Amino acid sequence: MRNPLSMRLIAVGAFAAMAAAATPAYAAAPAGDVVVNGSLDNGVKGWWASKNTPINVTGGRLCAQVPAGGENVWAAMIGQSGVAVQAGRTYQLSFEATATKTTRIRSVVQGSGETHAAIVDGYPEVGGSPKKFTYAATAKVSDSEAQVLFQVGGADAPYTLCLDNVSLVPVHQSVVNGSLDNGVKGWWASKNTPIEATGGRLCAHVPAGGDNVWAAMIGQSGIAVEAGKTYRLSFKASATRTVKIRSVVQGSGETHAAIVDGYPEVGTGSRTYAYQNTAKTSDREAQVLFQVGGADAPYTLCLDDILLTD
Repeated sequence: MRNPLSMRLIAVGAFAAMAAAATPAYAAAPAGDVVVNGSLDNGVKGWWASKNTPINVTGGRLCAQVPAGGENVWAAMIGQSGVAVQAGRTYQLSFEATATKTTRIRSVVQGSGETHAAIVDGYPEVGGSPKKFTYAATAKVSDSEAQVLFQVGGADAPYTLCLDNVSLVPVHQSVVNGSLDNGVKGWWASKNTPIEATGGRLCAHVPAGGDNVWAAMIGQSGIAVEAGKTYRLSFKASATRTVKIRSVVQGSGETHAAIVDGYPEVGTGSRTYAYQNTAKTSDREAQVLFQVGGADAPYTLCLDDILLTD
């Protein structure tokens, strides 16, 4: 992939401050935010775009005129460079977006090395109604020159994409070894559901049968949650056939009450799923579980980037 910095960029953000002008009041950025001017209160300062993708601020949003064509998603981009991330910290990328036609884009925090490895990666489908998108992952290496990018090349027709409230903040991650960089350390599974680390993912061989979803499980125990805090469970998943599973953060009490609960339909292509809820009680022995019992035929489920953030 070509280095986005080598592309000809539109010069943006140049402005002259008049001595007599009053200082505007800008919205406060989220705590620890490493994105500059993510609220767009200061025009397009800090942001750049490919030459073929002019940008301006309209109604307090960064709006890009996305062209048709391009051989790949990075043929047209909006971005910010010089973003610092630290190895081992979990970062959450969030933004609001609309588009004049329904389209899928790539939102990515990308390293500055030769491979431009993705640190946080997502492929949201953006439409006419404003929607907030959130993706999170743990940085594997430190990088003081990472980039936040919105890659929009390859469109079948021109359209306008508008962005607002772009932030990249470090968040607390409760899951151990959610990136699976350390094999399956910290994870367990039912005896009938063997697991292994394959290609940097946790893959489980799910059996057929079982009277209920908890007849076969993959999980992690000893998760601490606090009453009143909102928790977000996110993960990437794929399966050798389309299946519906249960992903749940579950309390340790007799009722095993669900704290965060979701029933994603997982297919053959890797996709990010996310669910959130507020904990009603504190619990130092909660569990993150993927319940897969009751399958009508065996299959393989693979998981990666498992995060429980608050």
